[in-house]
Amino acid sequence: MEKSTLVEFESKCVQEEPPRCRAACPLHLDGRALCEAAAKGRFDEGRKIIQKTLPLPGILARICDAPCRDACLRREKGGALELGALERFCADEGPFRRPRILVPKTGRTAAVLGGGISSLTAALDGAGKGYTVTVFRGENSRGELLSLSPLLTGEMVEEELQWMENLGVHFLPWDASVSPEGLAARFDAVYAGLDDPLCRSFPELLEGGDPVSLETAVPGVFAGGNTPSFIFRAAAGRRGMKSVERFLQGASLSSSREKEGPYETRLFTNIEGIDPAPPVPVPPRGYSGDEAVREGGRCLLCECMECVKSCAFLQHYKGYPKKFAREIYNNLSVIQGTRLANGMINSCTLCGQCERVCPGGFSMRDLCRTARQEMVLQQKMPPSAHEFALEDMAFSNSQGASLLRHEPGRSGSAFLFFPGCRLAGISPRTTESVYGHLRNVLDGGVGFWLRCCGAPARWAGRRKELETAGKELLDQWRSMGSPLVIAACTSCLEVFRKELPEVRAVSLWTVLQEKGVPETVPIPSATAALHDPCTAAELPEVRAAVRDLVARTGRPAEELPLSGELASCCGFGGLQECANPGLAAKTARERCGQSSSDFLVYCAMCRDLFARTGKRTVHLLDLFFPPPGGAGADLPPVSWSDQRENRTALVRNMRKSLWKEEEEMEEEEGTLSLVMEEETEKTLESRRILAGTVRQAIWHGEASGRKIARPDGTFVTCLKPAAVTYWVVYRPREDGAFEVLNGWSHRMEVKGTEEGAP
Repeated sequence: MEKSTLVEFESKCVQEEPPRCRAACPLHLDGRALCEAAAKGRFDEGRKIIQKTLPLPGILARICDAPCRDACLRREKGGALELGALERFCADEGPFRRPRILVPKTGRTAAVLGGGISSLTAALDGAGKGYTVTVFRGENSRGELLSLSPLLTGEMVEEELQWMENLGVHFLPWDASVSPEGLAARFDAVYAGLDDPLCRSFPELLEGGDPVSLETAVPGVFAGGNTPSFIFRAAAGRRGMKSVERFLQGASLSSSREKEGPYETRLFTNIEGIDPAPPVPVPPRGYSGDEAVREGGRCLLCECMECVKSCAFLQHYKGYPKKFAREIYNNLSVIQGTRLANGMINSCTLCGQCERVCPGGFSMRDLCRTARQEMVLQQKMPPSAHEFALEDMAFSNSQGASLLRHEPGRSGSAFLFFPGCRLAGISPRTTESVYGHLRNVLDGGVGFWLRCCGAPARWAGRRKELETAGKELLDQWRSMGSPLVIAACTSCLEVFRKELPEVRAVSLWTVLQEKGVPETVPIPSATAALHDPCTAAELPEVRAAVRDLVARTGRPAEELPLSGELASCCGFGGLQECANPGLAAKTARERCGQSSSDFLVYCAMCRDLFARTGKRTVHLLDLFFPPPGGAGADLPPVSWSDQRENRTALVRNMRKSLWKEEEEMEEEEGTLSLVMEEETEKTLESRRILAGTVRQAIWHGEASGRKIARPDGTFVTCLKPAAVTYWVVYRPREDGAFEVLNGWSHRMEVKGTEEGAP
């Protein structure tokens, strides 16, 4: 990944932008952090936050006029935070502990005119930069500081001035010989604080000053701070000494200074649903500890995290997109050893919801898909990440599980029904019923096209395999006369439209909306929540058609919190279920937990994953083409093994019943009868060991004799059809079947298991 690509992705995430209070503060005090510390009663932490940011903290923390109040987001929900009162309480509650910091001297000298807040801030910052700073002030400068607020005492002021002297700041009396021109000749640079009346007596400091750099008409002399706001006075002193630094370095006095003072932040914080809460009244004596805790607790702790709130994937990896962008960049471009971000990259559902809820349009989908493609090209993709899905894709496109035919009795097709591998595997009976209905309501011939669209390769970042699948799809489509494709699956429709735009494709749901459905069956429960598959989020015409069809049942379904264009993934998208089954199950559970109602879905994979959580889920097609148990039948999830067998059985049945083609002879291994307990089935399912693989391993073990006999009468055999070795524990039964007891797989090379080994 190019660095420019990383920067482009990072720029879209606003989570690290400062909160409004910090951006609006001329000195950028972190009010959010201060409130968080106060809410927890950690006032010592509050003092550290103040001391880190504010010059003269013993003074400014007590007299801060809090210009951040106008920007505070809590202002819209009860009233702005009383940050000034919280600063004062922290300052009064305990002392500021300021260790001596030794700053190397640069040899540069700076003069500061005036004894006000602006001048003292400039002097402090100059000493911190290693300059030898001399302050020229009037005889009554201490008194003028005390007059700023009745909250200040002589002890407070003296403590700050003493601290400045400890840092090496020299204080000299103001006399008649002091002038900006004269000091500019004696010192390397000069700053004048215009909050001191003595400085305002020089016209050359008041006229023609640059508002950005505070540069005056006198070369090397800067002036600012002529404002009633104490905090803006201090900010002017800080800006002025920054200009002195640039002046001495010969750098530009005006470039890249947009964020030195108040500025607009891009941070977005959603306050919908936040209850109003008025400020805790500030007594004349200031807050008590309990009052400070309560006021700090009113802070919204502004942050964005809109994408994280609704995404189990982002929550699982405990971060936000900008952080993940850096991790992914390092994973691809920097790290040479173990790439710990691989799991995170491969666990994204690629649903795009994050991009749609993000105020900056950050897309984890694009980031993770790009990363997967680069990992494949760089040969950094773990072989096990998506292998099962890619093998299932190859199986779906094999001769026994795929089918391409014109409508029986026709030599051409105006339409081509593309049910997708999941609907065919999970609901083969429904697939046949829908195909029959389409033949009845559409003129011009409806062909049948069963195979995988290539989505697994697309999700896995396998562009080469996707392009190969795309070429096969195009060739097959053209061989049928380039008919209009009717896709039952929104994932398939997405692939056609984004990867194969030449293929004209529409959704089954829009066709059913226009052409009609059989007599509808009411939703089987009192209420049902409609779940949109994530790939329907960008298909508004499909969502509208589905809702129209649902309304025809006479009992419209309720909308889930995240639906429509904000639809959440069930946990299968992006091959999350393959790369991270545990997270996929959590994703499905969280989605199901958003409503206590039964779910109504129009994606076969969504139905199956939700059924695995125990949620009663009805597929919309079941309302129009009811299964044998009725539309309300509580159908169990369908195992991966059964999905494959269902697809092959569907192909055999349709070829025989519709096209009158003779059934080919099955391979001998396919005739083996397997018996296993439910727990064993679940174990093999979780390990992605299919019944067909078990059957094949036992057949080869029995035919070749390559099996290990154990004292308990069971046998162990293995099979390595490709990169993975499968082991099966089984026992022959008297009825000729084989009882399967266990199974596992690995990628290790085990000596003695090669072909021909004894």
